[in-house]
Amino acid sequence: MVEVIEYLLVFGITVSLSAFSILIVGGSLPILDQSQAKAQMDQIAGAADLAALKGNATVILPLSDASIACSRGVMTFSSSGQSLSSPVGSPCGFRLTSVSCLCKLVFTQDRGELELMVES
Repeated sequence: MVEVIEYLLVFGITVSLSAFSILIVGGSLPILDQSQAKAQMDQIAGAADLAALKGNATVILPLSDASIACSRGVMTFSSSGQSLSSPVGSPCGFRLTSVSCLCKLVFTQDRGELELMVES
């Protein structure tokens, strides 16, 4: 009888810990995706701001099915189901969709307007 109780306790603890681990990992993955998208947006917006001030800037990022658009001085970045936007210091008008690569994003300012070229 004692062995059965020990077995049930060990089995119950193992199942509880497994379920708890799945909840933690399942809840953490979306948070990690959000953090990565936010960090990438910060780097892209920083490069765009620098290009608006200096004339050009480059940033290298791993992107997976990302979209980058800019209109009326507001840049939008979408990746992993997240969509973030940030104002940039220059007029702009470009749109890139489904970008997947270790990308070299080259921002230039030509005739007062910010432009983006992607090199993989």
